[in-house]
Amino acid sequence: MSRIAHEGAAFSEQPAASAGGSVAALHSFTPWLQETDAHAAYHLGLIAQVDERLANSAALDDKSCELADKLERWRYQHLEEGGFPPSPQQQALADALQATAAQLAGRNPVAPRRTFSAVHDQSLDFQRFPAAIAALDPAYPLDELIELARQLTTAHFSDPATDSRQSSPLPRMLLYAPLYVSSHCVNFCTYCGFRYPLDIERKQLTLEEVEQQIAVLKERGFRQLLIVGGDFPQLTTIDYMCDVVRLMVRAGIVPSIEIASQPLSGYQKLAAAGVHGLTLYQETYDRALYAQYHLRGPKRLYNYRLESHDRAAEAGVQRLGLGVLLGLCDARQDLRAMMRHALYLQDRFPACTLALSLPRIHEAPEGFAISSPVTDDDLIRFYCVLRLAFPAAHLVLSTRESVALRNRLAKICITQMSAGSSTAPGGYSESGTTAGEQFPVTDHRSPAEMTQWLQQAGFHVV
Repeated sequence: MSRIAHEGAAFSEQPAASAGGSVAALHSFTPWLQETDAHAAYHLGLIAQVDERLANSAALDDKSCELADKLERWRYQHLEEGGFPPSPQQQALADALQATAAQLAGRNPVAPRRTFSAVHDQSLDFQRFPAAIAALDPAYPLDELIELARQLTTAHFSDPATDSRQSSPLPRMLLYAPLYVSSHCVNFCTYCGFRYPLDIERKQLTLEEVEQQIAVLKERGFRQLLIVGGDFPQLTTIDYMCDVVRLMVRAGIVPSIEIASQPLSGYQKLAAAGVHGLTLYQETYDRALYAQYHLRGPKRLYNYRLESHDRAAEAGVQRLGLGVLLGLCDARQDLRAMMRHALYLQDRFPACTLALSLPRIHEAPEGFAISSPVTDDDLIRFYCVLRLAFPAAHLVLSTRESVALRNRLAKICITQMSAGSSTAPGGYSESGTTAGEQFPVTDHRSPAEMTQWLQQAGFHVV
């Protein structure tokens, strides 16, 4: 059974800087900023504001939090404009900005983020999950891999039999639904049905409409919903999203979010409102290709998106969902990078639950070509590899895929599936509109039909 062992020690991290040390560190960069930073006057002004706030022993207030957000924006601008990987001096400034922002906002100090370094450290592959990397090889027998993945899934995701006539545990499957609240988006992602230049019917749900959609989905049996919305800062504000979250909590729903990357302060507000999980895909970890696919808009900032899970976990979000969009890059390359990312998050936030997904492009806006197609057998192999690398992580499968493939994967290693999904705002109304959908659904089974099939297949359905 050595092939299915999860090996390795915790990802090493540098200790967090002390509060006083972080401010002193910022001052030490003054000569370097004056020499190299085109915005040195503005940034040195921010440091002066930090001095003033701390010298006056100012209590935690809105101004301190706003200043902390400005330091965080500076940090990501600095990382985006610097080299890849960042030089020791660039990384030191980023660390000082992170620590000082935490002090201003009254947050407990945490170890500096090292997401970029972890994701691109290929030496981790064979150090931490050699069996999974070996199974990525097309020469590795797929039938043998499927059986290993099935064994691990059964061991980690089975419930006691609910029927006295059954003596063995039942595999557990959680069903959820995405609730699209807005199709407005300012990003120019070339593969996305919501991309800004497209002439589509766009809609943002009012809170009353959101409440109606929640009622429909609750009537269909769902108790876990995923809030999905385009990136449009003037419309899909944090306050709006928090209101949506609170509506779900009051209805007895466990809410997760799949929305634009947020600052740490935004994730704190969402966690306080009741958000349990974050789903956010890097799409591709190849930085050069990422720039080609994300032409304009806030999503273009690679590092800001890459560290979203860090910020969410630091804010108190408990479930971290990540994935890659298969078809954008060499799938094995992206899968290995995602596994490193998941490993880093698992080591840094051991109390959090990991959920991993591999959405695959089937249809895209006119003019977009899928550069790296992925076959059904490839997709099965990749999910099984994830199970070998992360035996206790949830593996998630959406209605993008066909009925036959979803049924097959459910019996191997998937633990969470969407059902009866709509990818258009208001799609759960009586008319069941598909106008303005982000992507077409392939598995059209209703939640009741999906539940019936799962139960007949021997699952305990949650």
